[in-house]
Amino acid sequence: MRDDPPRPATLPPGYDEEDPYEDVDLSTYPAWWRENIEEFRRHEMRPYRPPRFADGEIVPPALLELEAELGVEIRLHAVNPEVGKNWEILVDGERIGEVGRTREGAGFTQYAIDAAEFAALVRDGVA
Repeated sequence: MRDDPPRPATLPPGYDEEDPYEDVDLSTYPAWWRENIEEFRRHEMRPYRPPRFADGEIVPPALLELEAELGVEIRLHAVNPEVGKNWEILVDGERIGEVGRTREGAGFTQYAIDAAEFAALVRDGVA
């Protein structure tokens, strides 16, 4: 169950109550994070907040670690990007499973799987 109130539709595109990167040295963030911050800014979107697993672990570094460990490419892919639809988990382009996700009021995507469960699913899919 979500505890965030819905975001009012009357807010202009890119509006956010806070900018988490204001007065922050972006060079302290990993390259993938900085690239997403800039991409979101170019498209006048809300500030980038990385996706998380159900346990709160940030997704991109976990994917990068698994990719390096297993020598594969891992992608989370929207089959049907409608709200409430599951996303595919792809390893080297092959579907190995799917995962639910929600867009949280704070502006990040949360996948309905813990990081450890996700890693086990990917490892099983590669094996």
